Amino acid sequence: MDLGFVWIKSAPTQQDSRVPSPTTTDNLAEHVQHHIGPTPYRMWFEQASLTMREGVLSVQVPSRFEAEWIERRFLDQLRTAARSVGGDGAAVSFCAESIDPGTPTPSPDHDPSAERTGSDRDEASPPRARRQLLDLNDFVVGSSNQLAWTAARNLIDDPNGHHFSPLFIHGDCGVGKTHLLQGLCHRFQVQNPGSAMRYMTGEAFTNQFIQAVRHNQLERYRRTMRRLELLAIDDVHFIAGKTRTQEEVLHTIDAMALTGARIVLASDAHPSVIRRFNSSLASRCTCGLLVQVDMPEQALRLAMVQRICDDRRVTIEPSASEMIAIQCRSGAREIQGLLARIAAVRTVRSASGPITGLDVREAAGLEQPRHHRPITPQTLVEATCSIMGISTEELRGTGRPKRVVAARGLIAVLARDLTSASYPEIAIAMGRKTHSSVHAGAQRMRQNLGDDKEVSIDGSMVPLSRLRTQIQAAATSHRPSTPSR
Repeated sequence: MDLGFVWIKSAPTQQDSRVPSPTTTDNLAEHVQHHIGPTPYRMWFEQASLTMREGVLSVQVPSRFEAEWIERRFLDQLRTAARSVGGDGAAVSFCAESIDPGTPTPSPDHDPSAERTGSDRDEASPPRARRQLLDLNDFVVGSSNQLAWTAARNLIDDPNGHHFSPLFIHGDCGVGKTHLLQGLCHRFQVQNPGSAMRYMTGEAFTNQFIQAVRHNQLERYRRTMRRLELLAIDDVHFIAGKTRTQEEVLHTIDAMALTGARIVLASDAHPSVIRRFNSSLASRCTCGLLVQVDMPEQALRLAMVQRICDDRRVTIEPSASEMIAIQCRSGAREIQGLLARIAAVRTVRSASGPITGLDVREAAGLEQPRHHRPITPQTLVEATCSIMGISTEELRGTGRPKRVVAARGLIAVLARDLTSASYPEIAIAMGRKTHSSVHAGAQRMRQNLGDDKEVSIDGSMVPLSRLRTQIQAAATSHRPSTPSR
């Protein structure tokens, strides 16, 4: 019989003529416990369903995480137990349990490799690699996420880390919340092998809770959740407005807190401002350590670019790294997306060598300089006035609106970086009486660029760093444009 793939189903409600003899079934748990050991058996198999059908030992557990963990840790022992009951040809199969006892249905994240029999997994046919939890050591740390990263490490490394629980991490999309949650789960898994932990999303918690209620398995679900030593729920704002699910999360937090377990939650917003969020649950979320992750600063984005390139084993020119960091203000995901487009562009052009600024401009859709001309302070004045929507009279006047001051500073910085003009020559082009004000304006603008400051143009906030890139391109190409927001 071909056992290349075995699709595991819940026990049928009607009598199955192929059910093994009572002696074999009754002794199965005893055989498994003998080979696994009483303590691991109690920890990992107490909630499992063990069946032996047609030479296949099926290990069915409440969650995919438990199925994968048991498979990695106990496959050899389970094979031995299966053969002691079913003979030399017996195999082992793992799956996350279908809660419906009558009509089993594959889970949304069904992976056939998770149900491949143990007898088929030999050196000639390795199992499909599964996506692993992200590693906290791979998290790129900067001033915007330093506190959250430290809190995540302390939650796991500190023997009294449960005092930080619940740890609630919030921030905009793409700032690294998921990496932090998966990273601390991975760290806990490495430091505490065999300990019960779970990483899940708010949506997964909701779906599992609903299924448990629908099929009268709520008590079993609660026992499974509340025996965990670490519970991490990502996107917890998903449960907002779901009254019973919020109550279940609240009671789960309270029950786990009594055992000293660690709990970490992540959301796009502070718990007090999540709409339709249970006030009692919001209060629990704020009684531990509450940390915000800010948008990554320029230096951190540069470090992310370099880290991602190193991981992908590609080289990149410094100027290209800076252009990517300027374009991708929201963080690692946007950087990864742009690097993917760059790789596609380079493949089409059969390009080799390090990533260049030309690659970045083409992949990002930035305007290419077509009619090159020497850049002068005067061309920078023209490009800046056009892009920032101010007149040369305003620029040369004595008024100090923020947009005009920013324009003067950008011209001074670019003129010093891109031309050989001295400060007195730049002052003449800008209509300033003395060059000291130009020098001071350039210093202030460099500081503002380093701090990722923005300026209001037509009611929209535009990053100064992006204006700098656009003005340089416009001054080179003779084609001034409006700023992208």
